Amino acid sequence: MEKKEKLKEFALEMKEGFQLVKEKRDEEAIQKLQPFVELMRRSKAPNIRLFSAYSIAQIRTGDLDGFLQTYSEVKDMEPRSDEETKYKMQLDGFFHDLMTELQKQE
Repeated sequence: MEKKEKLKEFALEMKEGFQLVKEKRDEEAIQKLQPFVELMRRSKAPNIRLFSAYSIAQIRTGDLDGFLQTYSEVKDMEPRSDEETKYKMQLDGFFHDLMTELQKQE
C-alpha cells in the first residue's frame, strides 16, 4: 500500500472514531480511537481533538480513571486554534461536573 493511501486510511479510521463519539457509541469509539491515542502518547504528538473525543467516551462509559488520565494530558497541551480551545473548555466542563458529582456523594 502506498504511503499516501495509508495516511488516507489512517485519517478515515480516526474520523470514524470521532463520529462514533458524536453518536454516543462510546464503547465502539474507544476501540476505534485507542490505537491512535496510544500512538500519539508514544510519539509525544499532542492532538487535542483526538484526546478530547477519547476522554468524552471514557467518562460516558464510566472509566473515570482513564478519563482523568486523558484529561490531565489534554490540560498540558497548548491549543493552536479556537476549535482546540473549545475542546479543552468542553473537557473542563466534564471535569467540573464530575468533581461536583463526587462531592455530592461524600
